[in-house]
Amino acid sequence: MREDYKEVYLEYHGHPQAITPQAYEQIRAIIKAHLICVYCLHGYTQANPCVAENVCLACFLKRRTNSPTNLIFVGEIPSEYAERYGYKIYQFVDPDGYVYITNSHNKLNDSLERDIRATLVHYGYHVPERYTLKSGTEVDLNTYSWRSIYGDFQTSPVIMATYHEYYGDHIATAFVLYRDRDPLEFSKRKNPTRQWYLASKAELVATYTPHEGYIVGTGAEGEDQTAYQLSDSHLYPGIVARARSAYEQENKKSQ
Repeated sequence: MREDYKEVYLEYHGHPQAITPQAYEQIRAIIKAHLICVYCLHGYTQANPCVAENVCLACFLKRRTNSPTNLIFVGEIPSEYAERYGYKIYQFVDPDGYVYITNSHNKLNDSLERDIRATLVHYGYHVPERYTLKSGTEVDLNTYSWRSIYGDFQTSPVIMATYHEYYGDHIATAFVLYRDRDPLEFSKRKNPTRQWYLASKAELVATYTPHEGYIVGTGAEGEDQTAYQLSDSHLYPGIVARARSAYEQENKKSQ
């Protein structure tokens, strides 16, 4: 961008106006001092910030129509990068406790996805940032490759979370996560996760009946959920329940 003049647009975006850099800075200051929400026409405050493009927090919560719509505001996430480029990042949670991250450059009804890693961090779990490949090479784990959580992540001291990269190193694994100790990668060959896996599998195998399959869960109405083949995801609830039981027993012994 040229340093000896600036271009601004008024009502018509196809016709820029060339002005001096000094005038440009004055205009920026005026705009910043007079920003308003396009719905309520009020200026922004610390309690009611601009959380989407030209939309205040109150109007965002009231007027958003795309799911999720029943979000609860948590607060701003400080970011030097966002500050450098003139926007702010905000965190919300839904009634189930999952975290969503958005920023003040997003549109009111832009798509929002559950941020699994941010959810885990929000509730205080120790989330691994690095991973050692079979080759011995250590790599960074991708923020957006965390997929699912098993266990009551809002209250439980122990949960499980899955991680799956569909590109890059194609890492596909799961971790037992704690709030007060390092994570434990799920393994079918190493204890204690091997023991929890085998016990959970035996429990589900015992539920098998012909023409029905295995009972792998309970539906919203209390009905049995069945499957003809068992996958690791069917075993994760049992594994995390056993991990939590082991954790609680260890704590009792140490008291």
